[in-house]
Amino acid sequence: MKDAARTAASRRPREANRSRDTKVTTTRTHEHTLNVWLAEKLHLRGLNAKPEVLHPRGHRIDVEVRIGPAVIAVEAEHGQSASKQAEAVHDADARITQKLAQCAVALCYPDDTTPESLAGAELMWTVRDGQGRPADWATGGLDSLASVIRLAPAQLGNPDYVAAALSVSLDGAVRRLTQYQKRQLAQALDLPPSRGNGKSVLRYDKAAKRALLVVATAVMFHSRLDAHLAEMRPKYDSRASGSEPFTGEWTPMMAHLCMNADDPLRAYQDAWSLILALDYKPIFETACVALDACPPDPAFADAVRETARAALVVSANIAGLRHDLLGRIFHTVLDTARYDGSFYTTTAAATLLASLAIQKDMCDWSDPDAIAKLRIIDPACGTGTLLMAAAERIRELAPDSRGDESVSSALIEQVLWGYDVNVTATHMAATTLGLLSPTTRFRSMKIGRAFLGVKENGRAFLGSLEYLNGDIDLMPWPKSVTQVDTGEEMDRPAPADLVIMNPPFTQHDLRYQQFTDDEKWTMRDREKRLFSKKPVHLSSQGNAFLVLADYICRSNAGVIAAVLPTATATHTTSLEIRRFLARNNHVETIVTSHDPERIYFSENTTIGEMLLVCRRWPNKSKPKPPTRVVNLARNPETAADAFNVAKSIENDTVAISGYGTVQQWPAARIAEGDWGAVQFLSPNLCRRFTDLKSSKLFPTAPLGKCAQWGSANIRLTFSRSPMPDEGGMLALWDHKTDLIQSMATSTDTDIIPKPGKERQAKNLWEQRGTLMLPTRLFLKTTRVLSVRLNTPALGSAWVPCKPKAAGMEAETLEKALCAYLNSSIGILASLGDRSNKKPTYPQFSMSDLKKIPVPDFTAIDGAADRLAKAYDAHAKDALLPLPRMDECGTRRALDDAVVDALGVDAETMAAIRSSLAAEPSVTGRRYEGLG
Repeated sequence: MKDAARTAASRRPREANRSRDTKVTTTRTHEHTLNVWLAEKLHLRGLNAKPEVLHPRGHRIDVEVRIGPAVIAVEAEHGQSASKQAEAVHDADARITQKLAQCAVALCYPDDTTPESLAGAELMWTVRDGQGRPADWATGGLDSLASVIRLAPAQLGNPDYVAAALSVSLDGAVRRLTQYQKRQLAQALDLPPSRGNGKSVLRYDKAAKRALLVVATAVMFHSRLDAHLAEMRPKYDSRASGSEPFTGEWTPMMAHLCMNADDPLRAYQDAWSLILALDYKPIFETACVALDACPPDPAFADAVRETARAALVVSANIAGLRHDLLGRIFHTVLDTARYDGSFYTTTAAATLLASLAIQKDMCDWSDPDAIAKLRIIDPACGTGTLLMAAAERIRELAPDSRGDESVSSALIEQVLWGYDVNVTATHMAATTLGLLSPTTRFRSMKIGRAFLGVKENGRAFLGSLEYLNGDIDLMPWPKSVTQVDTGEEMDRPAPADLVIMNPPFTQHDLRYQQFTDDEKWTMRDREKRLFSKKPVHLSSQGNAFLVLADYICRSNAGVIAAVLPTATATHTTSLEIRRFLARNNHVETIVTSHDPERIYFSENTTIGEMLLVCRRWPNKSKPKPPTRVVNLARNPETAADAFNVAKSIENDTVAISGYGTVQQWPAARIAEGDWGAVQFLSPNLCRRFTDLKSSKLFPTAPLGKCAQWGSANIRLTFSRSPMPDEGGMLALWDHKTDLIQSMATSTDTDIIPKPGKERQAKNLWEQRGTLMLPTRLFLKTTRVLSVRLNTPALGSAWVPCKPKAAGMEAETLEKALCAYLNSSIGILASLGDRSNKKPTYPQFSMSDLKKIPVPDFTAIDGAADRLAKAYDAHAKDALLPLPRMDECGTRRALDDAVVDALGVDAETMAAIRSSLAAEPSVTGRRYEGLG
């Protein structure tokens, strides 16, 4: 009967569905009321649910639920007959076909349901994924329906959807707990509470969520072991010394049976205790501590059951998604990157980095014993994504290693070493590596938690960075009553054949926010002492890990591979670390992304990033080869694509394959700290900027040597005034590109000193000027890179610049510089040394502005006068936005003036202009001209 109704419904014409979307009848009005009530009930259960959501073309979703990136459509019918079931399924499937939702739930209310009886109604539902499968109906109450909706995205197999579904389920589980239970979970696993907005009240919701994530990952691994446990009865009991015969019953209860047991707490505790007799301490001992944290009661049992149910749905996806899924889960569930710098490396980036770092000649890959002697270390391992990628690369290079348990065992127990300060991260890293071979024993797994914090004696420790002092403090796995600690051998991995990492780059003012003020200052003082004589600028901690990597890397043949902010290659604060790396290593490969859609290699960041591979250069007398700099036009999104990119880089066919451009940057420039080849996708622009800085095109000097400067930040001292002030203080406050379209412009606001800032305001006012340079630009819409005001003023998004040169009038110099900086070569000069945190939205520090190469007018007769005349001729002419600079008449006129005044080759100027107009950072679009 149901199949017949379903077939009939599938034949219903599209017009019938549209009529249902727009009909208003007594029955529909009643369904509307139920849908409103249903959305409210789901909202109370932690779901982002809205009733009767209208979409284009008249389509309406009865109840729309959003979980992370996924939309779940709930399509409901009032009644549970076969025809009502078919209608609900038809409409649910239609919402997926119409691309209004990624998945849907067909729901049937009982015939006699009223808003008042909904809370206790026996509902019917089936989850739809758009594949046209026969409906599999289930029944239950609102709590069960809410759980089904939370987990619906996991059935899509997309790691983002899976992670979002688990995150929502864990939130639901946490809500079942009392504040006491949340605190007990946090304290049992040594997880810090959070502090909201500087308040003294401690909150344990996030810490409890971390603890339940530990339980969830243990359930996932348990489910993977279920297929093997029957054949794995232990001979000796690893819970004691490991030498006593195992005498207990075997086999442990399966993961899904534990979840459905009357007492899931006891069931999982008993099962995991038995599994610990085998091994797997890093995974199951930590989870046992979480289960032991709270006295057993129905609320805690229900929270664990809900956690396990979500984990079992996720575990079905692990085989295909593996560390990709686990990493996304961790960083979706735990929003900590802002404070601890824990950026999850994408699987594609991890694959690309590992493929470039681990080469064919690094080892005799046919010899398992040789493989076992390798040491690969991630000192900030997080969830183990990079270690897993290294393992996959080794298994690719080693013949038949995928079926060789000895190689898998060696990787887990000897080769791969990882440290993190986060107990949840190390737990997930152990789980991740365990997926290499679930049957491999973990007794010698080298995953450790390095202590970050201040001891009772007042001594601070900075996690794995303490290796620089030879005194790292490794913490044991949280102890349960079932097993002794055997991890004391883990603290001496050096020297390493490969250090591979995505180190934390948390900025100075956000570091250690989870600690008290006294602890925070103690740890900052420890930083200063530990790095006092090292090339580390403590404005960001990431460079400290590069020093650590160099320290623990094998002296004659080691490799450093890292995911770093692109600003590491360009910013002044990283100059010394660039020189340091180049002094001790051959900077072999740099890979950057010039893909505006994905300028990063980590999931939870929006800043530009690069991949760096440095290899030891033991022969000091032999010149180093140039550095290969690969600028990607399209950042690979999958591991398979990344593998192809790595092969193209290895074979020097990147440009031919259409992935990006490649440059051979001289070793001498790298040694000086000039890594400017990362700045542009176009190699021509990189070369021309180098020529410009070195005065090969015409005599140049850094702008900082021929100008005085005003303040780059007046917002702390001044406020905008809605009315003219009697003091007559003016400023160019904004850079609104729809208003500022020409070189000559005027101020846009009156300013007044903030209360108590009158003295500072007076001093700043003395720095006012008429020539202004920007502190930030949105390149896609920017028209001008320098302006002149009709009266001296201060700037907010602008900085006053007062050029000077012997024997030349200031006004002439200002006009000449303004014309130059708005020419194509002047734009190149401004962008060529930018810090490049976000290529499409550069922000210029005073250091960046002072580095801009400008004409040395004292060395070029008449150049200043000729450019000043060009300014006078075009000062009020509108300039087109930078992506249209190649068709802008005013820009071409300025370029012609520069060609005439400075002797630049006209074809060179035209090539610079057209290349800049096509740069992805300028257009904001992917470059499609390769291949």
